[in-house]
Amino acid sequence: MAEVKPPPIPLPPAGFGWRTLACLADIIPLIILGIFLGGYFANPEQLDAKQRVDDFQKRLEEQYIKTLSNPSERQQAALRAMIFQPDPKDVTAVQTWYTHQGEVCFLVLLLGLALQEIVASGQTIGKRIFNLRTVDFYTQQPPGTIPCLLRSGWKAAFFALVNPITLVLGIINFHVPLFRRDRRAWHDMLTRTYVVDDRKK
Repeated sequence: MAEVKPPPIPLPPAGFGWRTLACLADIIPLIILGIFLGGYFANPEQLDAKQRVDDFQKRLEEQYIKTLSNPSERQQAALRAMIFQPDPKDVTAVQTWYTHQGEVCFLVLLLGLALQEIVASGQTIGKRIFNLRTVDFYTQQPPGTIPCLLRSGWKAAFFALVNPITLVLGIINFHVPLFRRDRRAWHDMLTRTYVVDDRKK
């Protein structure tokens, strides 16, 4: 008769604060890398858009300083016009450039986070720093490739894509662990994973 093994004892979930610090330690360097690569791989149209965005930001900053130093109705009206009635070409440039940057950052975050969790058995650099690890909720083993890709894709969409829907959902998802005993967010439940604290094993 085959021996029936009991299910593994659940590992203690990581605290909300530690998860947040680990996430920031992962995200910030990857976003910086994404911004750098976004400039490096930009095509001529996107580089022109970046130049126009930089020029607009410089003009806006100069007008803001003028308004602070001389808060006349004329200066205030000029500042309001720049903010609320910008040149359509400036708006198009902002959309073009930040969409490109967002797409590059999305790919960098997706691949960077997923590959780390796949190769390092559920750990990223941030999780390693704070002694955390992602595991399967039921087996307590490192997550598979698909769960790692889904988890990373969710985070990448929240941090990189300029979209009000992902922004609102991401903010709500970020706070979900505060109200659950197992400290799982939506992306943890979707992928049947959770983050554990290795120091409490």
